[in-house]
Amino acid sequence: MFDFIKKKLKESINSIQHRLAKEEQDEQKEVETKEFREQVDEIKQEKQIIEGKPEKKSAEKSHAEEKHKNNADKHEERPGTKKEIKNAKEHAPEKKKRILSHKITSEDIASIYGDIKEALLENNVAMEVAMAIHKDLEESLIGKEVSFLSNKKEVETAIKKSISDVMFEYSSDRFLSDIRRKKPYIILFIGVNGAGKTTTLAKLINFLQKNNLRVVVSASDTFRAASIEQVEIHTKKLGAKLIKHNYGADPAAVAFDAIKHAHSENADVVMIDTAGRSDINKNLIEELKKVKRVSKPDLTIFIGDALTGNDAVNQARIFDKEVGIDTVILSKADVDKKGGAILSISYVTKKPILFLGTGQGYEDLVPFSKERTAEFILS
Repeated sequence: MFDFIKKKLKESINSIQHRLAKEEQDEQKEVETKEFREQVDEIKQEKQIIEGKPEKKSAEKSHAEEKHKNNADKHEERPGTKKEIKNAKEHAPEKKKRILSHKITSEDIASIYGDIKEALLENNVAMEVAMAIHKDLEESLIGKEVSFLSNKKEVETAIKKSISDVMFEYSSDRFLSDIRRKKPYIILFIGVNGAGKTTTLAKLINFLQKNNLRVVVSASDTFRAASIEQVEIHTKKLGAKLIKHNYGADPAAVAFDAIKHAHSENADVVMIDTAGRSDINKNLIEELKKVKRVSKPDLTIFIGDALTGNDAVNQARIFDKEVGIDTVILSKADVDKKGGAILSISYVTKKPILFLGTGQGYEDLVPFSKERTAEFILS
């Protein structure tokens, strides 16, 4: 998952890092050259002072020394040659590495965003999400002064925050806490056919039972063939109570009976399975509205298929507008190599993600964390 963006982000971050590295090397080279020239000049000056000092000596001695000096000069190298360079290096003080300071510009951000925008859009990330990431990067980074050594960390931190901020989460701890405040706590499941509503419902039964909560299930999908048998297989395996009617029965009536049974048995949670369609038509919407009016759910969960990308985002938008949703569970996240739906769905609907489905087993339901998801993208 998120393979498409990991490489692009790494390349974008490194591009600025490499440019700063070159600027650092160029400045360091310039500084060292300047200091070296100053050292050579100092040695020249010292030499000239020493050679220019008069000394009281006899004419004969002075003449001999002058002759000796002239002979030595023939073999001595001129100022600025290898001998003086060697002396300069030996006497030069130890150089300290200078850390180049760089103020991040809009061009830097455009470079990062330009690299990843196309990849985001090609991999099912909604345009409004890509724009939100761009805007957040500008607000958090432009004008920020960073050093060569800290640059990569600063940019990574900002990108991680920008990605994290486009997602919303509903923690599993808070979810359990909310359930325990009311008995029975009523959960309504909605979504299109094939998204994995019933399988996800079974995973959630397992999760709640492991937290010592008793569950009653309403088989309110009375439209799809074999739907009642499917949910019945899961409830028998998990030991949960199933309330069902015949096919063609009123889904709202099944939900009403399940809630009534939960009250009588002092059960903790009622989970209502509902029908889906291959398309979101008027009949489906009206049916779900009726179930919601009758059951008065405490939580309405939209089940989306992560593999469908922007289709899942659009479906969630319509269901939220027509029926109303409170949170999202995305199924098939384990085989979604793009991850666009995860980045987009909660930002577009402004609804938090509760879990990610990561397989076919009852244990394959992972609590969603936006921070961990952002870290995973940048890992």
